[in-house]
Amino acid sequence: MMEAPLNLPSMRTGCRLPALVGLCGLLVACGGGDGSGDPASNANTAAPTSTVASGTAFAPIDTSNRAEVMTHYNNDFLSLQATPFSWTGNVSQCNAGDTPLAYKNAVVRLVNYYRAMAGLPGNVTLSLDLSAQAQQAALMMDANNTLDHNPPASWACYTTAGATAAGSSDLSLGTPWLNQGIGGIRLYVTDVGITTLGHRRWVLYSRLAVVGSGDTPRADALWVVGNDGPAYTPANGIAWPPPGYVPRDEHIFEPASMQWSFSYPDADFSAATVSMTDDAGNAVAVSGVGELDRGYADDTLGWTINGSSWDRNPNDTRLNVTINHVMIGGVDRSFSYTVTFVSP
Repeated sequence: MMEAPLNLPSMRTGCRLPALVGLCGLLVACGGGDGSGDPASNANTAAPTSTVASGTAFAPIDTSNRAEVMTHYNNDFLSLQATPFSWTGNVSQCNAGDTPLAYKNAVVRLVNYYRAMAGLPGNVTLSLDLSAQAQQAALMMDANNTLDHNPPASWACYTTAGATAAGSSDLSLGTPWLNQGIGGIRLYVTDVGITTLGHRRWVLYSRLAVVGSGDTPRADALWVVGNDGPAYTPANGIAWPPPGYVPRDEHIFEPASMQWSFSYPDADFSAATVSMTDDAGNAVAVSGVGELDRGYADDTLGWTINGSSWDRNPNDTRLNVTINHVMIGGVDRSFSYTVTFVSP
């Protein structure tokens, strides 16, 4: 079930606003770019001074180990969903308030869970400086019941700090008590209906190092742009769903209803092809194969799969992926991996 609306930061060509309607609200999104202007720049900058790391890191997850994957799913992912939420603000009074530090840390730990599943370093940390501004952005989205990375000064509860955060954050908006930060992160990674997959790409950005987290009962702002860590290039790229065992959960991935993606820093996917087979070696029909709009974190290839003959649910469903003709540094590269969906 789709939970809420969302929105992405834009850096190259301004904000794009694709939209979809879910069962629980309108979800809109707009995604990042190349750092060529304004607060949405992703150029390396000094990390904010107030950075907190309290139980937020995630050690690498061996996705080839079914038991390990399911242990983390049951003991970490599911428990994070139950993190208590509270808020000290008031929309009618334009009081941005705050959420508990323990809640913010849980949001960051959820980000790191997804990253560890994707084979990325799960060491993103929380900035209290950025979070304070993201809190203002979340209030503005809630108060105006819409999402905008460039909110006008005429908006209710407008602040310069909130506007700056809006230009550098993934944004989401939903029904009350449904789209706090925990729910927002899930929406960003699944990114249903968002053809650029900009939210997912920012959460799984190879150089993401520091985030800010702001929430009201209806809105979330996750500051993701402008505080890059060192260059990091995963040897086998960044796939979502990732290679190995993957819990079949609507907040992680559903193979038939969500867009598959493969990212690689500074790659050219313009001539890339995708082929897939099931566990019996039969071809799985794919569609929409193509390079996604550039400027949203790492360069990315996206596609969807068709039919259902490959589906073994509730048993494990194994799908094999081969990606050819990825140009990296002038070299034609190919990648092959297998994803096995596990029904919890």
